Amino acid sequence: KIIMKSLNIPKSFQLFGTTVEVVWDNKRMNDLNSYGLYEYSKNRITLSDLDGVELLSEDRMKDCFYHECVHAILEAMWERDLSKNEKFVDTFAKLMRQMNETKQY
Repeated sequence: KIIMKSLNIPKSFQLFGTTVEVVWDNKRMNDLNSYGLYEYSKNRITLSDLDGVELLSEDRMKDCFYHECVHAILEAMWERDLSKNEKFVDTFAKLMRQMNETKQY
């Protein structure tokens, strides 16, 4: 999808040598009433760019991507209890996004 590139969201990335695929599926996410989902058994993050029929903001889509990345990282680390702590996941994801988007070389 074009939106992935414009938002700098990858098609895939690796954790411990395992490829995590990133896909967009508005229908599935709408059916689940969600913007994103990480499935450990499939090594897949599924995202949506819609809330019903409204396009999500770029910030919301980026936050959702980072949120699901944190779930993927914690699951790869076998930190299932932390992965279930949505407050921790959301806060960590926002800090990780800020670090990534504000880094300077």
